[in-house]
Amino acid sequence: MTRMLTTLTTVVLLAGCASGASQPASTVRNGDPATVNRDCKLLGTVSGRSIFGGNETARGEAAIADARAKAAAMGATDIVFLDIDTSGMLNTGRATARAYRCDARKE
Repeated sequence: MTRMLTTLTTVVLLAGCASGASQPASTVRNGDPATVNRDCKLLGTVSGRSIFGGNETARGEAAIADARAKAAAMGATDIVFLDIDTSGMLNTGRATARAYRCDARKE
C-alpha cells in the first residue's frame, strides 16, 4: 500500500512539473490573421463566455477575456477572434477565437 501511494505521489508531482505554469492572459496579443496563419502554429480554437449580464460592452469584454485566458492556458502567444456575440439569451456573451504560438516574433 505504501509503495502504491509513493508511486502515485511521484506520478502526480512529475505531471505537475511537465505541464509547467501557464502564462498570464495579458501576454496573449491580438494577432494579424495574415501573419499568424503563415508564421505561427495553430494550437486550436477557444470559446469564451460571459455570464454576468450587464451592457453589451461589458459582456463582450468578459467573453474576450475568458477566451484570452483559455488561449494562454494552451501556451498561445497570439489570438485571432473569429466572432464576438453579445446577443445571447439572459444577457450572455460569447467570443470564439483561434489560438496560435508564434515562437519567432518579429516586432
